[in-house]
Formats: sequence, C-alpha cells, structure tokens
Amino acid sequence: MGMRPTFFYDFFNPEVPPQIVNIRVDNNGPPQFRDLMKQWPVKKVLTSRDINYSQVVMPRDQVEDFILPKLLTAEQNSINRGQQFPITVRDLDTMTEYQLCLWENGSSYVLTSGWSASFVRRRVLQIGEEVGFNWDERLRLLSFTVLSRPPVPRQGG
Repeated sequence: MGMRPTFFYDFFNPEVPPQIVNIRVDNNGPPQFRDLMKQWPVKKVLTSRDINYSQVVMPRDQVEDFILPKLLTAEQNSINRGQQFPITVRDLDTMTEYQLCLWENGSSYVLTSGWSASFVRRRVLQIGEEVGFNWDERLRLLSFTVLSRPPVPRQGG
C-alpha cells in the first residue's frame, strides 16, 4: 500500500489551480479516497441486510442533511409521499451508471431496484465494507464509491 499524488482539475473554472490530493493505493481494491472523505457526506458500513437483500439502507440523518435538500421540490414531495424516486447512481470507481430508486421505507431511506445486481454482485461487496454517496448537483445524480475494504487475510505463513 502506498500514497499517490492525484490532481483534480475544475474544468469549468480553468483559472483555478488543480487540487493535489494524496490517494492511498491498495492492491486489494480501488484507490481509497480517505483524503476526500468530506466529499462523501453519506457513508454506510454495509450490513448483512445491505448485501443479502435487494436494497441498501441509507443513514436517515445523512440523507435528510445532504441529499434531500439538493433535490427539486417536486422530487422531495414524491419521496415524502412514499413514492419511489428514480435516481441515476454513478459508480466513480468504475465510471458506470445505473438506474435505482430512492424512497422512504418507514424510519429509513433505501436505494433499491437494481442495488444487488448493479453493485453487490458486480462489485463483490462484502459485509463491513464502507461505501460513500454524494449528490452531484451539476449532473443531478448520486455518486458512489467504495471507501474501505477489510484487508484480505494472507494465506500460509
């Protein structure tokens, strides 16, 4: 495992110098965005329910603080009425996009309608891994990344 400097450019404001961030490179998975945690205001450590069912339960307070306020009023009203809101989720580790639904399920918010196939099986997600979400206001989609993966046990001795 090592650190690699990575340059982030703001292509919409070319006069702004690039932000240089050291990203941890882990041979067991994608780059770990530990230095960019502030960009992942919605974080979730995956549980057996998130892995074994067709939905991921999102932290209610984080969704209400960092996602819902950025949605259009009609979209917020749809979710508040218990309707499933279609949402594009972009996996920033693989640069792939999937259509899921965000909805309020009792005391929590969930992402469903494709979570298992698009993320759990394709990314081989495991219980105990931490994932992050962030609403991209410019692109009007939910960004996703795997923030941490437990170390793979070494074989032999």
